[in-house]
Amino acid sequence: MACSTPKLKFALAKNALIHFFSNAYWTKDELTFMRSFLEENNSDKVLKLKIRLLAEENNDMLVAAVLADSSSEEFRFLYSKYRLGHSFVQISTELNVHPNSLQRWRDKFLAKIATLLEYNLPADDIFSRNKVEALVFVLERTIAFYETYGNADAEVLHSLKVKLNAYQNLLFAIKFFLASKSKQLAIRTIKTKILNQHVSLSELEFLTNSSHSSIAHYLNLFQRQFYSQSN
Repeated sequence: MACSTPKLKFALAKNALIHFFSNAYWTKDELTFMRSFLEENNSDKVLKLKIRLLAEENNDMLVAAVLADSSSEEFRFLYSKYRLGHSFVQISTELNVHPNSLQRWRDKFLAKIATLLEYNLPADDIFSRNKVEALVFVLERTIAFYETYGNADAEVLHSLKVKLNAYQNLLFAIKFFLASKSKQLAIRTIKTKILNQHVSLSELEFLTNSSHSSIAHYLNLFQRQFYSQSN
């Protein structure tokens, strides 16, 4: 469910990062016992615990997708900040990056994670297979959970299914472009962008040996078709 304020959204995103890096996970035997216990008990307290565990697992998957798309320097920053608890000054020395830049990195990643936690795809991640796959997976398991236990508002469940359908369509398109062997510029442009999602427009022009206007046209066409459907 959407949060009311940006401050709260960032706080939840920060907590999700800390949880991911905490390594405070169940052992295999503990997890087997816990799942067996949860399956055999359906009290209100147990249901709340199931919802909490589902949310934590979903959050971990979404954070993992964000980290998978980060650079090695960005990952080191996030690990140092949210696992080791280092200050911006410490990390600045470690990475030779100005503290102001690190703060911008922090805000960027917290904003991305906060958006994903609401089952929305950040606008600049339309070409991220990792994030789209993560959204599809967590939405599928969340919908299945609510349908099994019947404790979701019908309108909320419908909204989740609409999002899932949109992200499934986007994921299908991403896989189609990745699998295509076509030499058509439109397909080559999207495929190259998916494989190199952080490249600039000028770099993409070089990689596809095409003009600025053509590249921009095909990227915008893809974004208009799929981003408006999923958000």
